[in-house]
Amino acid sequence: MPSVLIVSPRFPPTNAPDLHRVRVSLGYYSVFGWEPTVLCIDAETANGIDDPLLERSLPAGLSVIKVRAWLERTCRRFGFGEFSYRSVVPLYRAGRRLLERKRYDVVFFSTTAFLVFVLGPLWKRRFDCRIVYDFHDPWFSERLAYTPRNVPGRWWKYRLDRGLARFLERFAIAAADHIIVVSPVYIEALTRRYPWLDRAKFTMLPFGGAPDDYDALGRFGVSQQIFAPRSSLLRWVSVGAVSPDMSPVLTALFETLADSRMADGSFPDRLRVHFIGTNYAPADRTRKLVEPLAASVGLTGVAQEAPARVPYFEALAIYAASDAVLLIGSAEPDYTASKLLTCVLSGKPILALFHRDSLVSEIAAHFPNVFLATFGHSPAEPCFRAQVAAGIAWLQTPPTFDQAAIAAAARPWLPEALTRRQCAIFDQVVAEAAADAHDAATIRPVIPEA
Repeated sequence: MPSVLIVSPRFPPTNAPDLHRVRVSLGYYSVFGWEPTVLCIDAETANGIDDPLLERSLPAGLSVIKVRAWLERTCRRFGFGEFSYRSVVPLYRAGRRLLERKRYDVVFFSTTAFLVFVLGPLWKRRFDCRIVYDFHDPWFSERLAYTPRNVPGRWWKYRLDRGLARFLERFAIAAADHIIVVSPVYIEALTRRYPWLDRAKFTMLPFGGAPDDYDALGRFGVSQQIFAPRSSLLRWVSVGAVSPDMSPVLTALFETLADSRMADGSFPDRLRVHFIGTNYAPADRTRKLVEPLAASVGLTGVAQEAPARVPYFEALAIYAASDAVLLIGSAEPDYTASKLLTCVLSGKPILALFHRDSLVSEIAAHFPNVFLATFGHSPAEPCFRAQVAAGIAWLQTPPTFDQAAIAAAARPWLPEALTRRQCAIFDQVVAEAAADAHDAATIRPVIPEA
């Protein structure tokens, strides 16, 4: 059976959004003929909250190699502490030892700690392994995500990180045998920057969802701690980080809610919209990002924010206990919500607010429990506001959903189907390598006649 070394720096029991592609696939790799080994950073030195239940959700007998990253408190003394910088050297050394002992047919990088992608060309040069990258987000973006006023940290460090990302992305991409992306926008951006990239090397593979995770709530005895259920109040929830480019979408939502208050005095006064885990900062350094936006349009008390991240299964319990789920998109078309299918599988009514050209909009339109409101150039468009108002009205009295229809629509994005596509990519790059080796072996030098 061919083997794949999966580099996923954040891994259970660490809780982080970028580990779930690998986590839900691990039970299916062997079904499609691949033996997985996971290389990761141990939870003690990873920057994330511990979530022991995530580790309990892993299949038995899994081969996981954990290494310690450099300590954050030590690295801060030298001016850096970001997770990928602390992880890259320990992961390089551990991967080198693994590759010296065993031949892995494919090395699969699946993470948003993009700096570790540079290990691909280093290992390929030394061990002749096949390299597959999984781009959950853009590594380098021509568009500045922050300004000097809202940048997290120092402006000069942010600009330096962008410069390194541009240089190192090119270095890593040159070694890619295949690239998985979650949005067609990433294919356009990468082939524009690197015209020598063959589009046949790309596969678009959206994020999926796992119904078994909801089944595990009862088995693990998980319940949400954010609100006490009260029949007199409507509870809408949004779980996940809020970035600056989501602010225009949130502003459109809150202004539309404020308008509905003027039209109907009982609503939204009987509504509570809970925003949970809105930033990635540690609990002692976290700050509220959403409540100030709501307060600026007179919705103090309606939007309630708990910025600290919650464990994964508690997030599912929050969805399950809510009256409705909000999915807030970015003002940019390249944003892809990794939690879309997870929210859909809750069976709750969902109001999804996204750019019209985003992949999320295309996928969300398949599901009967999703009301999709989209915009083109800007969330300030009057037609978008009208759609948001219609969506808010729909959430107040949603129809009864056929759960079997939701499950059928979700089938292409469930773990088995998505893992099959991953393994087909691994099969392809191994076959191409074998064909290249065969061609090289059959070429004979032409010796001129005397």
